[in-house]
Amino acid sequence: MTFDGGVIDGQFALGEGHGARTVDAVIAGAVADLDRFGVARAGIPVREGDVLAHAALTSHPDRFFATAEVDPGRGMAELRRLERLARAYALRAVTTSPALLRPPLAIDDARFYPLLAKCVELDVAFCPSLGVPEARVPFWPQKVERIDTVACFFPELRIVMRSGCEPWQALAVLLMRTNPNLFYLTSALLPGRIPAEIVAFANEDGADRILFASEPPAGEPRERMFKELSEIGFHGHVWPRYLRENAFRVFRL
Repeated sequence: MTFDGGVIDGQFALGEGHGARTVDAVIAGAVADLDRFGVARAGIPVREGDVLAHAALTSHPDRFFATAEVDPGRGMAELRRLERLARAYALRAVTTSPALLRPPLAIDDARFYPLLAKCVELDVAFCPSLGVPEARVPFWPQKVERIDTVACFFPELRIVMRSGCEPWQALAVLLMRTNPNLFYLTSALLPGRIPAEIVAFANEDGADRILFASEPPAGEPRERMFKELSEIGFHGHVWPRYLRENAFRVFRL
């Protein structure tokens, strides 16, 4: 399935499937993939000194936008790094996986708060992984209930829950109904595995809260994410918001 207005993909792996080729060749292959799947713009992670991402954002600013993974355990150094990335790449989103940090850090831990305040200041969306992770690590840092305190304390912060929120997807829906700054990105979920509670919420009163991402579960090809889109039981009015309009608004594109 494609969308005439052009899909906005919240999480895209730039070099995936293109092997050890030149930077220009990898970027050309990535753009060809975007064209093949009908993707107008895609979010790609960037780090300082990342030649590939820098080249993609510089040569195709109309096709790619920047995201950055953060670790609040690095303190002020991480805040300064985030500011540099925001200046250099017009950053649109910050991601984090609390259970994978070393040491793990709960999403509502006070050490996250300076970074959250910086996201508000920079006007970038905050996209944490929530729910039991695929990796064999303790899940307690990513319990969905913990995001409620964060959403209440930072009402200006656009929070995009990703990685499924399972098995607390029903609670995620309840919290989205309570907190207008909470959203849900369907990353790491095959289209047919998107929780029924999320689909029902989108079809009822949450069409403006659910965003598309082509990031597949571990071991699955990205092509499958697009091929199986029609398996999602969204009503007709949900599709343009899910595939484009919500991301355009939330990521300030």
